Amino acid sequence: MSHQTGVSDESGELLTQLRDSVRQVIEGTGLLGAEDHIWKPSVELGWLLNAVPEELDGLGLGNTGTHAIHLELGKGLSGAPYLPATLAIDALCQSTLSDKSSWLERLTGGELVTAPLADGDLTLDDSQNLDGTLTAVQSADIASHVLAWTNNAEQLLIIALDQSGLEWQERKTWDETRRFYDVNLNALPLAKQTRLAQGSQAKDIVTRLLAQRDFALAADAVGGATALLAMTVDHLQTRVQFRRPLAMFQALKHRCADMKALTAASEAMLFDALHSAAPEQKATAAKHLACTSFAKVAEESLQLHGGIGMAAEHPCHLFLKRALLNVHLGRGGDMYEQLIAEAFLTGT
Repeated sequence: MSHQTGVSDESGELLTQLRDSVRQVIEGTGLLGAEDHIWKPSVELGWLLNAVPEELDGLGLGNTGTHAIHLELGKGLSGAPYLPATLAIDALCQSTLSDKSSWLERLTGGELVTAPLADGDLTLDDSQNLDGTLTAVQSADIASHVLAWTNNAEQLLIIALDQSGLEWQERKTWDETRRFYDVNLNALPLAKQTRLAQGSQAKDIVTRLLAQRDFALAADAVGGATALLAMTVDHLQTRVQFRRPLAMFQALKHRCADMKALTAASEAMLFDALHSAAPEQKATAAKHLACTSFAKVAEESLQLHGGIGMAAEHPCHLFLKRALLNVHLGRGGDMYEQLIAEAFLTGT
């Protein structure tokens, strides 16, 4: 077995190769948040296949493989819609759709089915029509479909983005590395959509998807915090004041140590949750800690960079804006605190 719990030596080697592959692509672009430069290689290099079960012609690496890639993409502030694509692929794998293999071939071959990265409002009326808004749908303008579920999680669907009764509009956010859209549905007939699951089966899959989304955002945050901390330490080692590198000042060393502790704790909780017997129950805590820690690290790093960190040409502000938005993606910061408190009080 490898050092990662529950991962065989062969799978561990494959995970290392995957992470190295992602790192090389990101470093090769030389651009933070490069969507076009990363999405195409993610398809060509088979990153979308890593969590697909082997019986469906995937690599069968599960959560561990997916979130190892999310972590590396977070280091480069990737703008590629890898997260929503993996949610759609996982939903297909869990479904009983008759033409599942055909859909998976299309999605892993580059056709994008995106997904909302924040909770929206989608209802099914008495006439079996869908109404509401899907929030923070990444890269909707280049997607063919969107994965969606109703508020009560009893309908899990793939909805074509080119049909009447549906419109999308770009939502400007702090984050300059990703593009988000609101997708509005107005009396969209349920019968014309591709249904992946309904009833209790849909609820189980949606519960899984929400946990997957939380884990992905947590991994993105850990990756971003790790990269930014390394950048900050490098700056302090090279920047000289009073004829001494800033890294020699004890107060600054302590601040970096605190940032390292936050990042290490977030990564430890993330991997503990991923390998736990009930990962869905630990996903909210992992996401909350990782994203709030990333925000603290980003704020500290901006200050430690001094004036240059405030410049638009410096990447500090990109990390900070992404960190602040990550806190609000998923179910929103306040909701995570409430869920964690409820779990603590009930002992679940």
